[in-house]
Amino acid sequence: MKNKIGFNFFDIYVYLFCTLFALICFYPLWYVFIGSITLSQSYALHSLRFLPPRNPTLSYYAAVIFTPLFLNSFSISFFKTAVGACGSLIVTGMLAYGVSKKHITGMKTINFMIIFFMFFGGGLIPTYLLYINLRLIGTFWVMVLPSFVSIGHFIIMRNYFSYNVESELEDAALMDGANNIVIFFKIIIPVSRPMLAAIFLFEAVGHWNDWVSYLYFVRRTSLMPFIVVLQEVIRNPISYVNMQGSTIDVGEIPRVVPPASLVNTTIIIAMLPIMMLYPFLQKHFAKGIMIGAVKG
Repeated sequence: MKNKIGFNFFDIYVYLFCTLFALICFYPLWYVFIGSITLSQSYALHSLRFLPPRNPTLSYYAAVIFTPLFLNSFSISFFKTAVGACGSLIVTGMLAYGVSKKHITGMKTINFMIIFFMFFGGGLIPTYLLYINLRLIGTFWVMVLPSFVSIGHFIIMRNYFSYNVESELEDAALMDGANNIVIFFKIIIPVSRPMLAAIFLFEAVGHWNDWVSYLYFVRRTSLMPFIVVLQEVIRNPISYVNMQGSTIDVGEIPRVVPPASLVNTTIIIAMLPIMMLYPFLQKHFAKGIMIGAVKG
Protein backbone atom coordinates (compact mmCIF):
# COMPACT_ATOMS: atom_id res chain seq x y z
CA MET A 1 0.00 0.00 0.00
CA LYS A 2 2.78 2.41 0.87
CA ASN A 3 4.58 1.71 -2.41
CA LYS A 4 1.41 2.36 -4.43
CA ILE A 5 0.12 5.62 -2.91
CA GLY A 6 3.31 6.93 -1.34
CA PHE A 7 2.21 6.83 2.31
CA ASN A 8 0.75 4.49 4.88
CA PHE A 9 -2.57 5.16 6.60
CA PHE A 10 -1.19 3.75 9.83
CA ASP A 11 1.58 6.35 9.77
CA ILE A 12 -1.07 9.05 9.42
CA TYR A 13 -2.90 7.62 12.41
CA VAL A 14 0.29 7.57 14.48
CA TYR A 15 1.13 11.19 13.60
CA LEU A 16 -2.39 12.38 14.34
CA PHE A 17 -2.55 10.51 17.63
CA CYS A 18 0.84 11.82 18.80
CA THR A 19 -0.06 15.37 17.75
CA LEU A 20 -3.40 15.21 19.57
CA PHE A 21 -1.79 13.71 22.67
CA ALA A 22 0.89 16.42 22.68
CA LEU A 23 -1.78 19.14 22.41
CA ILE A 24 -3.76 17.60 25.27
CA CYS A 25 -0.62 17.61 27.43
CA PHE A 26 0.33 21.15 26.41
CA TYR A 27 -3.07 22.82 26.77
CA PRO A 28 -3.24 22.85 30.61
CA LEU A 29 0.11 24.65 30.71
CA TRP A 30 -1.07 27.10 28.07
CA TYR A 31 -4.35 27.66 29.93
CA VAL A 32 -2.54 28.45 33.17
CA PHE A 33 -0.12 30.78 31.37
CA ILE A 34 -2.99 32.70 29.74
CA GLY A 35 -4.64 33.05 33.15
CA SER A 36 -1.44 34.46 34.62
CA ILE A 37 -1.21 37.31 32.05
CA THR A 38 -4.92 38.14 31.83
CA LEU A 39 -6.48 41.02 33.75
CA SER A 40 -8.87 39.93 36.46
CA GLN A 41 -11.84 41.73 34.90
CA SER A 42 -11.67 39.64 31.71
CA TYR A 43 -10.58 36.36 33.23
CA ALA A 44 -13.19 33.71 33.95
CA LEU A 45 -12.58 30.29 35.43
CA HIS A 46 -14.01 27.12 33.88
CA SER A 47 -13.84 28.53 30.33
CA LEU A 48 -11.71 27.27 27.48
CA ARG A 49 -9.08 29.71 26.25
CA PHE A 50 -6.88 29.22 23.21
CA LEU A 51 -5.70 32.74 22.29
CA PRO A 52 -3.70 35.11 24.51
CA PRO A 53 -5.49 38.23 25.80
CA ARG A 54 -5.48 41.43 23.79
CA ASN A 55 -3.86 43.36 26.65
CA PRO A 56 -1.53 40.96 28.45
CA THR A 57 0.05 42.02 31.72
CA LEU A 58 3.05 40.86 33.69
CA SER A 59 2.02 42.76 36.81
CA TYR A 60 0.91 39.60 38.58
CA TYR A 61 4.39 38.15 38.10
CA ALA A 62 5.86 41.29 39.62
CA ALA A 63 3.46 41.03 42.55
CA VAL A 64 4.49 37.44 43.20
CA ILE A 65 8.21 37.81 42.62
CA PHE A 66 8.65 40.92 44.79
CA THR A 67 6.71 39.56 47.75
CA PRO A 68 9.28 38.78 50.51
CA LEU A 69 7.79 35.37 51.31
CA PHE A 70 7.94 34.24 47.69
CA LEU A 71 11.48 35.50 47.22
CA ASN A 72 12.66 33.72 50.35
CA SER A 73 10.87 30.46 49.54
CA PHE A 74 12.18 30.50 45.95
CA SER A 75 15.73 30.98 47.23
CA ILE A 76 15.29 28.11 49.71
CA SER A 77 14.00 25.80 46.97
CA PHE A 78 16.79 26.76 44.57
CA PHE A 79 19.52 26.22 47.16
CA LYS A 80 17.85 23.01 48.38
CA THR A 81 17.66 21.65 44.84
CA ALA A 82 21.25 22.54 43.97
CA VAL A 83 22.78 21.21 47.18
CA GLY A 84 20.58 18.11 47.31
CA ALA A 85 21.06 17.09 43.68
CA CYS A 86 24.82 17.73 43.62
CA GLY A 87 25.33 16.08 47.00
CA SER A 88 23.35 13.03 45.94
CA LEU A 89 25.39 12.68 42.75
CA ILE A 90 28.70 12.85 44.62
CA VAL A 91 27.85 10.68 47.64
CA THR A 92 25.75 8.08 45.82
CA GLY A 93 28.22 8.07 42.93
CA MET A 94 31.20 7.40 45.22
CA LEU A 95 29.28 4.60 46.95
CA ALA A 96 28.23 3.05 43.64
CA TYR A 97 31.75 3.32 42.21
CA GLY A 98 33.25 1.59 45.23
CA VAL A 99 30.68 -1.21 45.22
CA SER A 100 31.13 -1.74 41.48
CA LYS A 101 34.68 -3.02 42.19
CA LYS A 102 33.65 -6.60 42.92
CA HIS A 103 37.26 -7.81 43.02
CA ILE A 104 37.75 -5.89 46.29
CA THR A 105 37.05 -7.99 49.36
CA GLY A 106 33.74 -7.22 51.02
CA MET A 107 32.15 -5.27 48.18
CA LYS A 108 29.71 -8.05 47.33
CA THR A 109 28.54 -8.13 50.95
CA ILE A 110 28.11 -4.35 51.05
CA ASN A 111 26.18 -4.47 47.79
CA PHE A 112 23.85 -7.17 49.17
CA MET A 113 23.26 -5.21 52.38
CA ILE A 114 22.40 -2.03 50.48
CA ILE A 115 19.92 -3.81 48.21
CA PHE A 116 18.44 -5.83 51.09
CA PHE A 117 17.78 -2.84 53.35
CA MET A 118 16.37 -0.90 50.41
CA PHE A 119 13.11 -2.81 50.99
CA PHE A 120 12.83 -1.82 54.66
CA GLY A 121 12.42 1.49 56.46
CA GLY A 122 12.55 2.42 60.11
CA GLY A 123 9.29 4.35 59.99
CA LEU A 124 8.48 7.98 60.63
CA ILE A 125 8.81 8.01 64.43
CA PRO A 126 12.26 6.33 64.60
CA THR A 127 13.41 8.59 61.78
CA TYR A 128 12.17 11.65 63.64
CA LEU A 129 13.94 10.54 66.83
CA LEU A 130 17.13 9.96 64.89
CA TYR A 131 16.99 13.46 63.42
CA ILE A 132 16.43 14.88 66.91
CA ASN A 133 19.57 13.15 68.18
CA LEU A 134 21.48 14.45 65.16
CA ARG A 135 20.12 17.96 65.86
CA LEU A 136 18.70 18.26 62.36
CA ILE A 137 15.08 19.01 63.26
CA GLY A 138 14.08 22.54 62.28
CA THR A 139 17.19 23.10 60.15
CA PHE A 140 17.75 23.40 56.42
CA TRP A 141 19.97 20.33 56.33
CA VAL A 142 17.22 17.93 57.36
CA MET A 143 15.70 18.54 53.91
CA VAL A 144 18.86 17.64 51.96
CA LEU A 145 21.25 15.40 53.93
CA PRO A 146 18.99 12.29 54.09
CA SER A 147 18.71 12.30 50.30
CA PHE A 148 22.45 12.24 49.69
CA VAL A 149 22.22 8.45 49.33
CA SER A 150 19.59 7.40 46.80
CA ILE A 151 19.24 3.62 46.59
CA GLY A 152 17.35 3.63 43.31
CA HIS A 153 19.97 5.77 41.62
CA PHE A 154 22.70 3.77 43.34
CA ILE A 155 21.64 0.71 41.32
CA ILE A 156 21.75 2.64 38.03
CA MET A 157 25.16 4.13 38.84
CA ARG A 158 26.59 0.80 39.97
CA ASN A 159 25.52 -0.90 36.74
CA TYR A 160 26.93 1.94 34.68
CA PHE A 161 30.30 1.90 36.43
CA SER A 162 30.46 -1.90 36.21
CA TYR A 163 29.70 -2.32 32.51
CA ASN A 164 30.35 0.99 30.74
CA VAL A 165 33.61 2.31 32.23
CA GLU A 166 36.70 0.72 30.74
CA SER A 167 39.05 -0.66 33.37
CA GLU A 168 41.99 0.24 31.15
CA LEU A 169 41.38 3.93 31.90
CA GLU A 170 41.73 3.30 35.61
CA ASP A 171 44.79 1.10 35.13
CA ALA A 172 46.49 3.79 33.08
CA ALA A 173 45.69 6.43 35.70
CA LEU A 174 47.07 4.22 38.49
CA MET A 175 50.28 3.74 36.53
CA ASP A 176 50.57 7.54 36.25
CA GLY A 177 50.35 7.86 40.04
CA ALA A 178 46.69 8.85 40.47
CA ASN A 179 44.82 7.63 43.53
CA ASN A 180 41.20 6.49 43.65
CA ILE A 181 39.83 9.97 44.51
CA VAL A 182 41.61 11.53 41.55
CA ILE A 183 40.44 8.73 39.27
CA PHE A 184 36.83 9.17 40.34
CA PHE A 185 36.65 12.95 39.93
CA LYS A 186 38.91 13.41 36.91
CA ILE A 187 38.22 10.25 34.90
CA ILE A 188 35.05 8.47 36.00
CA ILE A 189 32.82 11.55 36.28
CA PRO A 190 33.79 13.02 32.86
CA VAL A 191 33.19 9.72 31.03
CA SER A 192 29.88 9.21 32.88
CA ARG A 193 28.29 12.53 31.95
CA PRO A 194 25.24 11.05 30.12
CA MET A 195 24.25 8.95 33.11
CA LEU A 196 25.03 11.68 35.65
CA ALA A 197 23.01 14.25 33.68
CA ALA A 198 19.97 11.98 33.72
CA ILE A 199 20.33 11.27 37.44
CA PHE A 200 20.83 14.97 38.17
CA LEU A 201 17.56 15.79 36.41
CA PHE A 202 15.70 13.17 38.46
CA GLU A 203 17.22 14.47 41.68
CA ALA A 204 16.54 18.10 40.81
CA VAL A 205 12.87 17.43 40.08
CA GLY A 206 12.53 15.43 43.29
CA HIS A 207 14.10 18.12 45.48
CA TRP A 208 12.22 20.96 43.81
CA ASN A 209 8.86 19.19 44.35
CA ASP A 210 9.66 17.93 47.85
CA TRP A 211 7.37 19.33 50.53
CA VAL A 212 7.06 16.33 52.88
CA SER A 213 10.43 16.85 54.55
CA TYR A 214 9.48 20.44 55.37
CA LEU A 215 6.08 19.53 56.82
CA TYR A 216 7.48 16.67 58.91
CA PHE A 217 10.76 18.05 60.16
CA VAL A 218 10.97 21.84 59.77
CA ARG A 219 7.73 23.87 59.96
CA ARG A 220 9.54 27.21 59.96
CA THR A 221 8.34 29.99 57.67
CA SER A 222 11.89 31.20 57.05
CA LEU A 223 12.76 27.76 55.57
CA MET A 224 9.53 27.23 53.62
CA PRO A 225 10.20 25.86 50.10
CA PHE A 226 8.42 27.36 47.13
CA ILE A 227 6.38 24.21 46.54
CA VAL A 228 4.82 24.61 50.01
CA VAL A 229 3.91 28.21 49.18
CA LEU A 230 2.27 26.97 45.97
CA GLN A 231 0.31 24.38 47.93
CA GLU A 232 -0.94 27.02 50.36
CA VAL A 233 -1.89 29.38 47.54
CA ILE A 234 -3.91 26.70 45.74
CA ARG A 235 -5.58 25.50 48.92
CA ASN A 236 -6.69 28.87 50.26
CA PRO A 237 -5.71 31.73 47.92
CA ILE A 238 -7.92 34.48 49.36
CA SER A 239 -6.75 34.25 52.94
CA TYR A 240 -3.18 33.67 51.81
CA VAL A 241 -3.17 36.81 49.67
CA ASN A 242 -4.57 38.84 52.55
CA MET A 243 -2.06 37.35 54.99
CA GLN A 244 0.94 38.11 52.76
CA GLY A 245 -0.31 41.50 51.59
CA SER A 246 0.58 40.82 47.96
CA THR A 247 -0.43 43.98 46.12
CA ILE A 248 -0.40 45.50 42.66
CA ASP A 249 -0.54 49.21 41.98
CA VAL A 250 -0.48 49.49 38.20
CA GLY A 251 -3.14 51.49 36.36
CA GLU A 252 -6.57 49.91 36.33
CA ILE A 253 -5.47 46.62 37.91
CA PRO A 254 -7.08 45.99 41.31
CA ARG A 255 -4.86 46.52 44.33
CA VAL A 256 -5.35 43.03 45.76
CA VAL A 257 -4.13 40.24 43.49
CA PRO A 258 -7.09 38.15 42.26
CA PRO A 259 -6.83 34.60 43.65
CA ALA A 260 -7.08 32.92 40.22
CA SER A 261 -4.33 35.08 38.77
CA LEU A 262 -2.16 34.52 41.83
CA VAL A 263 -2.58 30.74 41.61
CA ASN A 264 -1.81 30.65 37.87
CA THR A 265 1.21 32.91 38.21
CA THR A 266 2.61 30.89 41.11
CA ILE A 267 2.18 27.63 39.16
CA ILE A 268 4.07 29.02 36.15
CA ILE A 269 6.91 30.33 38.32
CA ALA A 270 7.13 26.96 40.09
CA MET A 271 7.52 25.14 36.77
CA LEU A 272 10.03 27.48 35.15
CA PRO A 273 13.30 26.30 36.81
CA ILE A 274 12.85 22.64 35.83
CA MET A 275 11.58 23.58 32.37
CA MET A 276 14.67 25.73 31.85
CA LEU A 277 16.98 22.98 33.14
CA TYR A 278 15.59 20.15 31.03
CA PRO A 279 16.75 21.36 27.55
CA PHE A 280 20.38 21.40 28.70
CA LEU A 281 20.18 17.79 29.95
CA GLN A 282 17.73 16.31 27.46
CA LYS A 283 20.38 15.12 24.99
CA HIS A 284 21.95 12.97 27.73
CA PHE A 285 18.69 11.87 29.34
CA ALA A 286 17.61 8.76 27.38
CA LYS A 287 21.16 7.55 26.71
CA GLY A 288 22.25 7.81 30.33
CA ILE A 289 19.23 6.00 31.76
CA MET A 290 19.22 3.16 29.23
CA ILE A 291 22.92 2.44 29.55
CA GLY A 292 22.81 2.31 33.31
CA ALA A 293 19.54 0.42 33.63
CA VAL A 294 19.46 -2.44 31.14
CA LYS A 295 22.92 -3.92 31.60
CA GLY A 296 23.80 -6.21 34.46
